[in-house]
This record gives sequence, C-alpha cells and structure tokens, in this order.
Amino acid sequence: MAKRKFGEKSQALYRVQKFEIKPTEEELTILLSISEVLKTLFNSALAERLNAFNAFIAPFYVKLKSATLEEVVNIRRELKTAYSEHSITLFDQINVLTARRVSDEAFAAVTRNWQEETLDALDGAFKSFIALRKNGDMDARPPRARDEEFFQKIPGRSGFKIDGGRIILSCGGGRKVSFPIPEYQQGKLAEAVRLKKFELYRDEPNLARSGRFWISVAYELQKPETITFNANMAVYLALGASSIGVVSAVAEETLSLWRSDKYWVPKIEAVEQRMKKRINGSRGWQCLYQAKRRMQVISSRQRLQDEREIADYLINKHGVHFVVTELVVRSKPGKLADKSKPERRGRLGLNWAAQNVGSLGRLVLQLEEKVKERGGSVQKHLLILEERPSVVGHENKIWMARKLRDSFLAVLLA
Repeated sequence: MAKRKFGEKSQALYRVQKFEIKPTEEELTILLSISEVLKTLFNSALAERLNAFNAFIAPFYVKLKSATLEEVVNIRRELKTAYSEHSITLFDQINVLTARRVSDEAFAAVTRNWQEETLDALDGAFKSFIALRKNGDMDARPPRARDEEFFQKIPGRSGFKIDGGRIILSCGGGRKVSFPIPEYQQGKLAEAVRLKKFELYRDEPNLARSGRFWISVAYELQKPETITFNANMAVYLALGASSIGVVSAVAEETLSLWRSDKYWVPKIEAVEQRMKKRINGSRGWQCLYQAKRRMQVISSRQRLQDEREIADYLINKHGVHFVVTELVVRSKPGKLADKSKPERRGRLGLNWAAQNVGSLGRLVLQLEEKVKERGGSVQKHLLILEERPSVVGHENKIWMARKLRDSFLAVLLA
C-alpha cells in the first residue's frame, strides 16, 4: 500500500481482534512486574496533575459556587488563565520519562512505548474530567488512583509482533512473552495491512479476585472499492425499540430485536431490593452487588450479540446500502421515549430503555462499520409522518419503512 501524504485521509478500515491468553507462572511474573511499573507511573502522573489542579484551578470553582452574576465573568476569565498556565500536558509527562528511565533500573526495564501509552490513557481520562468541569458539572470526579491489588492494563503501539501463529511481546530488558493466537483470530489478522496497537488486560483488574487475561490487537484493513449507491436497490429500515421494519428489492419483513433487559431487569431489581436490607459495603452487600454486576454484564453482552447478528443478517440478505430513520429519542410527547405513556416509561418501558442503553444508535453503528467492508453506506433520513399507521403492532414497521422509502426518494428527486 502506497504511503499516505501528509493530511491525506486513510483509506484503511480499523478492526480489533480479542482473544484469551493463559500465561505460565514465569510469564505471569513478568506481566505483573510490568503492570506494577505502569501502575506506579499512572499513579504518580495522576498525582502530579491533581496537585496542580487542586492548587491552582480548584479554588476558582469554589468561588463560582457563591459568586454573583457580575463576579462570574471575572472568575471564569481567571480560571481560563489558570488552565493555560498550570495545566500539565501529556508531552510534559512523556518528556520526564527519559530522566526517570536513567535513574530507575526497574522503570527502564519496561518498553518505553508502553509507558507512553499508559500516560496517553491517563491524559484522555483526565481531559474527560476537565471537560465535564468546564461544562459546569461540579460533581465530576477525576480518575482514581490504582490500588495495590490492581492489574494495570499493558498497552503498546510497538514492541510486539505476530509470528508463527503467536503474538510475541518484547517487554524490555531482554524479556519476551508469547501466546498462541486462536485459529479464527489468526485468519482475521492475516488480512491486516498493518498492525496498529495491542492491549493486554485482565477482565477483573482486582488481582485478589478470580479473572482471565485477554489481548486485543487493533489492525488496518484495506478499504474496498465503493459500490455506487442506487436508491431503488437500497435497504430501508424503520427503527423501533423492539423491532425494525425492512423494505428492500429482495423482500419486506419485520425483524424482532431480542431485548435481554426484559429478562434481566426484573432479576436485577430483585437483587437491588435485597441490597437495601444490607449494610452498605458489608460482605453480604458486596456479594449482592457483584451478582448485580454479573447480570448487567451478561445482559449487555447478549444485547450486543443480537445487534451484531441483526446487522450481519441484513447485509447478507438485503444489500450493502441502507437508509435508516433518524429518530429523536427523547422523553417528549409523541417521541420515542414519551414518558407520559405507561408502556414506554420505566426501566422495562422498551422505548425508554432503548434510549438509556443506546441500542438503536449502536445497531446503526454496527451497520456503518460492517458495510464499509463491502463498499456500502448508511444514510439517515428524518421521516415526518402526517398520518397514523393503518396497522398496529410490529407490522406497522413495514408500513413505516415504505413511508421512509417514499419520503427519501421524493427528497432525492426534488
């Protein structure tokens, strides 16, 4: 692939493959030592940022709480100056690495790029905190320091390669670890134009609890040639919280969305009721909390799996160019999550839940990413209905999909 010119947009697609690894005792010792160095780096860099924030910036937020309207303008001007003069940047902290690697033997034994990526992750988290504060969220909290039992994620853009069906990590100080790649992920990674990044992490960061180790590898795929859009051959999707209507040149059908929350939310609520009878933070409370978190994770995974399967089905059966309804998902009269209607509100109100978990938006994102691999596209169209559906239930989704097609074609031909 020809090298891109400066400013030229990449034509590659970015994808990630994840697989479990099972380190030996020797490999685990190496990983834990690296994690300890990266954890120390994360905590010290976080402390440096927090010290500067608390000393030079936080006092202005305290003043804002009791300031008059006339005083607010001046305080915000001073706050802006404080941010520009006292904020610690990613490059400030990366530049300190050189001296620290000279003075600390254990620190120097870890691949430098992995340390830089750790600082980059902290930078992103801290910027999110600052953005919330700047937008007026006084309750926003900064990233938390890693405790003694925490396994710090190991990220890197270099110091790794794939060879002979294994991923090999050069950990620094002459140390290497390697892990077999499952056959499916080998096939996917063999299509890569370029390897971009890896992350090695533990699904349960608390080492005192049972957990598994995973590696995710980000890579580039060459973007295929774009297939010319034909409105008459496009697939029109009317999105809904529990079903979608599909109208295409191939077929018309309604697809039900499997809502995992219908099964799990009552169980989660039952656990929450039991938690209220326990002392917050007690052993019994912690056990119930962990059970609640497991159910939430399972529900989320099942929902994601259904969205992936729906997206694959649509592409394989109907086509690669899609037009979807652009929904206003808000709790306003007549909108998708209209809380005045009993069937839409509450944790089990399907439309309300669709807003909270972002399932509709994520389904569209799944489509957008998958059609890129086929040279297709996804377009959104705001459908304004001037009449009510002539049918009820899931069948009205096909009626809406037809209206979406007619409205889109009318705009296209206008």
